[in-house]
Amino acid sequence: MRAIIIILLLGFFIPVPLAAAPAWNRDSYKVIDHTSFRKAEVFNRKIDYAEIDYALLNAAIFFLTNEQRVKKKLKPLKYVPELEIMAWHHSKQMAERRFFSHTNSRDKKRRDADDRAKLAGITNPSIAENIAYSTEEQETYMEVAAMLVKLWMNSKGHRENILSKDALQLGCGAYYHKGTWHGTQNFQWYSSVKTEGGGVDQLP
Repeated sequence: MRAIIIILLLGFFIPVPLAAAPAWNRDSYKVIDHTSFRKAEVFNRKIDYAEIDYALLNAAIFFLTNEQRVKKKLKPLKYVPELEIMAWHHSKQMAERRFFSHTNSRDKKRRDADDRAKLAGITNPSIAENIAYSTEEQETYMEVAAMLVKLWMNSKGHRENILSKDALQLGCGAYYHKGTWHGTQNFQWYSSVKTEGGGVDQLP
C-alpha cells in the first residue's frame, strides 16, 4: 500500500499518492496554510542531504512561524516569494562564507537587509530579520523547521519579531553546509512589499 499525503483544497480532503505528489512550489501556498500543513505528510519526508528540497523546508519554517503567531491570537503573515529569496540567499552566504551576522562583511552588495531585499526585487524594504544556526542532526523537513523556530522563540528579540503586530509579510530560507544549518526569516513591516520586475537573486 502506497503512502499518501492529504491536501486540503476548497474544504475537501483529497488523497494523493506520495510518489505522484508534485514538488513543492509557490502555488502550493494557495492550497496549504498554517491550519492544514500538519496534515500534509510531505513535510515529514526524510531529507536527502545530497538533494535538499529547500522550497519545502522554507515552507515548513513559514507555516510553523504562523502557527506561533496564531497561538498568540495574531494574524498569520502573508507569504512573499521575494522575502523567501532574500532569506535563503543570506543563509547560503552565511554558511558558505563562514560568518553569522545580519551584516554581510564578505559582499558589499549584500551588506545589509535592505541591500539583500533590493537584490530580490523589493523596492520598498522595511525589513526585520531573524537568523539562527544549529549543528543538530535532524531527519525530516519538519524537524529541521521546528528546530530553527524553537531557537527563535526561545530568544527574546527573535520572538518579538515573530510576534510583532507591525509585521505583515514573511519569507523564510534555510541552508545546509558541512554539518550546519543556517536559517533566516525576513519580515516586511508597516507596508506590503512592492516589486518592480525580477530581482537579480532567485531560488534554486
